[in-house]
Amino acid sequence: MLRLWLTPRWLLVTVVALLFGLACWTLGSWQWTRHVEQRTKVTAIEQNYDAAPVPLSQVLAEGGGGSRLRAENQWTKVTFRGRYLAQSDQMVRNRTRERTVGFEVLTPFVADGTTVLVDRGWVPNAREAETTPPADRAPAGEMEVVGWVRSAEPDLGRDLPAPQLASISIADVRERVPSLSDLDVYVVLGEQTPQPPAGAHPVSPLPRPDEGLGPHQAYAIQWWLTMPAGLVFVFFAIRRQVIQTPGDPAAPGAAARPRKVRIWDEEDA
Repeated sequence: MLRLWLTPRWLLVTVVALLFGLACWTLGSWQWTRHVEQRTKVTAIEQNYDAAPVPLSQVLAEGGGGSRLRAENQWTKVTFRGRYLAQSDQMVRNRTRERTVGFEVLTPFVADGTTVLVDRGWVPNAREAETTPPADRAPAGEMEVVGWVRSAEPDLGRDLPAPQLASISIADVRERVPSLSDLDVYVVLGEQTPQPPAGAHPVSPLPRPDEGLGPHQAYAIQWWLTMPAGLVFVFFAIRRQVIQTPGDPAAPGAAARPRKVRIWDEEDA
């Protein structure tokens, strides 16, 4: 069996099996990384979402100068006072809520001399996806906001007509709102005081974030358990060939296969 495995054909098959195992390991590791990231996100939500609000400036200072938040500071509940920048709404497209596609409405907010983005909520698509849907304007005057701080999303590199955006990218918004600060964060609106009356096109608050871990851990385990499958296949395939061809001249010392006796051979005898 060993001599058969050392033939070029089966060595090549073994290399393929090893590459298959390596691919399974890589895919399993990637799924495990996704699981760890999701677990960190869920832990931050569990610890921060329902906690008492803290000043926004405190969270930004703890998050490394405000450039980016640490993972454990995501979804921290914050409070701040200031004013919305009138007529500066930015609309993030392709946002699904209850199986309905729409836009999230971002509005710059000036608080203590710092301009941050506030995600005021969601509105459904217009009749055509290319058309920006109407949304109630942000309230005027001094406001107190309570919400949850998030790191901004990566730039997807799509050039869309204002005020549409492909993601909550601070760099993209800054090109349209120069006064926006360098902070790579935004705030998901929870409450605002005084509460403005609903207009003709209300902006719906975003729901509580999903706290499910997803299937990543199970997928990782499945990929890792599949790793030896290729080598197992090689072993049993070689073993089967040895059993089926005991008289193969290539197998030293192999006994000759007995000739099968047929019925008509017995009659001729």
